[in-house]
Amino acid sequence: MQKIFIVLLIFISANLYSQTVEQTDNYKFFVDLNKVENDQLEIELITPKMNSDIAVYKFPAMVPGTYKIYDFGRYVPELKAFDNSGNELTVNKPNVNSWEISNASNLYKLVYKINDTFGDTLDPKIFEPAGTSIEKDTVFVVNNHGFFGYFDGYLSNDYTVTFKKPAGFFGSTSLIPDSRTETEETFSAPDYNFLVDNPIMFCIPDTTSVNFEECKVLISVFSPGKGITSAAVTEKIKDVLVAIRKFLGGKLSADRYTFLYYFSDNEGGSGGFGALEHNYSSFYFMPDVPKESSSFMINQLMSTSAHEFYHTVTPLNLHSEEIGNFDFNDPKMSEHLWLYEGVTEYNADYIQLREGLINLKDYAAIIKSKLNGSSRYNDTLPFTEMSKGALDKYESQYINVYEKGALIGLSLDILIRQESNGSQGLQDVINELVLRYGKEKSFKDEELFGEIVTLTSPKIGEFFNRYVAGPEKIPYSEILEKAGFNLIKNPYNVIDMKGSLDIGFNQNTFRLKINKLNFTESTFINELRIKAGDELISFNGNQISFQNARNIFGSAKNNVKAGDKFELVVARTDANGKENQVTLKAIVKDVKTAYDFDVKINDKPDAQQMMLKNAWLGK
Repeated sequence: MQKIFIVLLIFISANLYSQTVEQTDNYKFFVDLNKVENDQLEIELITPKMNSDIAVYKFPAMVPGTYKIYDFGRYVPELKAFDNSGNELTVNKPNVNSWEISNASNLYKLVYKINDTFGDTLDPKIFEPAGTSIEKDTVFVVNNHGFFGYFDGYLSNDYTVTFKKPAGFFGSTSLIPDSRTETEETFSAPDYNFLVDNPIMFCIPDTTSVNFEECKVLISVFSPGKGITSAAVTEKIKDVLVAIRKFLGGKLSADRYTFLYYFSDNEGGSGGFGALEHNYSSFYFMPDVPKESSSFMINQLMSTSAHEFYHTVTPLNLHSEEIGNFDFNDPKMSEHLWLYEGVTEYNADYIQLREGLINLKDYAAIIKSKLNGSSRYNDTLPFTEMSKGALDKYESQYINVYEKGALIGLSLDILIRQESNGSQGLQDVINELVLRYGKEKSFKDEELFGEIVTLTSPKIGEFFNRYVAGPEKIPYSEILEKAGFNLIKNPYNVIDMKGSLDIGFNQNTFRLKINKLNFTESTFINELRIKAGDELISFNGNQISFQNARNIFGSAKNNVKAGDKFELVVARTDANGKENQVTLKAIVKDVKTAYDFDVKINDKPDAQQMMLKNAWLGK
């Protein structure tokens, strides 16, 4: 009888645990990772004290770095509010991301369920590095904006989050723990922005540390097949960090940093792989591979890792008001994606070249790839206009920030060095701007070009006006020639689809998959009747692979013309879940000219080219 009483007492105490927590002006969250049901968790929040009759609790529509509206409130199927006596308060839901609580002056606690986003099929599908994963006794990906919300008017209040965890689990994050035991971890953040900026990955730890004088770096790996280890990743990432450190003047731009690598043995719901940057960390969603293939995967990761780390410079330490005053539920886009993503992508590879991790021939191949990649997008659309409309009107053009955006960075770097007779480069300009602004101060979108011109020359202003804010095509051949490269352009015809395809990869079938179609007035696509979800098998009798996928709608090896017959075989799943092979046919109606680019190193540069090339290479 005594044992039964003790068990009952423990049960009652556990359920009254939150009732003993004093309500203050801070957010106090509690999550038990041991209690997972149907990939779902329950979140409990002791709310800040409210001074109004109505309180509005929100989840973000969008988070920094994603450039897409995701509406994280979709993943909260149930939310209840209570006063400090346990009485339930009235809750209304005016939109997908908001809950209105009545009698908010009496509000003490919220209790709600959350679903994870990995593998989810709801549209728009959430890019996994921005998503959440709830895998019982295996791994928990806690992108905090998918677990925790905020009240209107209370974004700047302190946050405390407490996790009960399975035995042996460790929460890898750049958040500094208030406490960490075998069964529980507690973290604090000074406001919602800081909380969202620091994701956490809970699992059996596979971690390695690299310490620099000014920065402690943690590498954390989850690989279900155990083919990739943190030690193996660290061997390569350390070289990249040393190169970045040298490039930035001998000091990394953060005092701590965490690389969170999640290697998946299943296809993600979004159909893609990649990463998302933060001030003190970055999260990676990549395919898991066996040990014998791990070196290839790790090598592929290095440019992505360099890209994400460089984001600690821009936009995290150099940004406009649209980013500095980010609105999670009514986001405004900056016109400077060429800087935030383009220059970052440029530097991810350029730093490795300059510091000797890749050679000039490798870098020429990267330029070639960027040129060919950017040719698939609208090259007369002003980049600033595309940036402002990246969430809606120009969503289909967004990926060009990693292609043409990087080429803008390269072009600027070469031109700035030419204008300064080799004494100044693009990074020197960025360093000046970081000193002028920094993390806490934002520049005005419309003033950035002018500020850069005052630090460089009017010729740089002309470049911005014509090729970044204007519709003219960048004269790549002329610019690359200045640094000792020769550009070769081979014209060919491709199908003018008047839009673009978002193509991913199904790890289970090893086939390319149509994730999304971005078309408005394509007679060819309407006649072909291709659908999102179709997996590509063959075109015109040829099996489709990674190697020939770019040839499908035209390439230098597959020159098309109006009137050509086009036949595409796809695997399509019907309403009953059965896969069928479907043959799609259409006649090519419209074609457009594209170019196959090649980049060669000039073996006999003149004196001016050699001077500029050496300055650009840091010699």
